[in-house]
Amino acid sequence: MKDKVQEIYNDASEYLKDNIEHQNKQIDYILINPSNDELWVMCSDGVDTAIELHYKDGMMKNNYVPEWDYNFDYYVYNLLEDGYKIGYISDGLHYSLWNSIHELYPDDIEFKNGVKNYIKYCKNNHINKDYIDKKTNLDTPDIMHLFQNKERER
Repeated sequence: MKDKVQEIYNDASEYLKDNIEHQNKQIDYILINPSNDELWVMCSDGVDTAIELHYKDGMMKNNYVPEWDYNFDYYVYNLLEDGYKIGYISDGLHYSLWNSIHELYPDDIEFKNGVKNYIKYCKNNHINKDYIDKKTNLDTPDIMHLFQNKERER
């Protein structure tokens, strides 16, 4: 899977570089459906413009994502709840996801199992507050306490 992610990352980076309209965008994440190799790649300028690249059956389509429509619940947690796996997430997006979870979880997030899958990914990959703070030079809210008690109950 690592080679596939790198191939898609390189392909998407080349697409952004070659398209004058998207040269200011960076790859935020790559999500992969392991059952059929379908991929979603979110690219944004980090402020208000995003596009989604959808790879399916060897074809790539891009979709403009209006800023008013973009939310992590639908574009990230929904896919993770549907079985997609994280191939790549930028450090800046980790910071944004942790802030989102801090502000919205559990009452204002619909796809709670997707959030739990993301948290499991973070734990398995040693992504924590210290890691994100170091990578972004920002003060990330620590959200892990929201999920530790749930594990003890099992």
